[in-house]
Amino acid sequence: MVSDSRPLVTGCLVKILVMMLGAILGTVLTVVAGVVLFIPDRTTVRSTPQSPQGPGVFVKEVGSIVGSTSFEVWIGPDESRGTVVPIPRGWGGDPDAVFESGGTRLRFDNGAEIFVPSTAGGR
Repeated sequence: MVSDSRPLVTGCLVKILVMMLGAILGTVLTVVAGVVLFIPDRTTVRSTPQSPQGPGVFVKEVGSIVGSTSFEVWIGPDESRGTVVPIPRGWGGDPDAVFESGGTRLRFDNGAEIFVPSTAGGR
């Protein structure tokens, strides 16, 4: 029996190509992991459809695998488009929407308010 101890891959060009393939594969895996970990996921937790009194008000919970949960309010014709109002942490995710002639006022249980003028798409 003759033992052949030569390497399977020889040549400088082949080694460079294998290194480049490894670098590309590593970059693709890093990008995919970043997208999965850091892209937020939005779930509608409360919705009030558009009515003659005012626009629709949609409260969304924003979460990701990395990071804490936050809330935002979308004011517009439906839950897929409109003015996005981020809610500061600690204010809760259940504001009361009061429609006024100049826009929409969001009132929170802690006494805080956010006014969204109609020129911002709030009506």
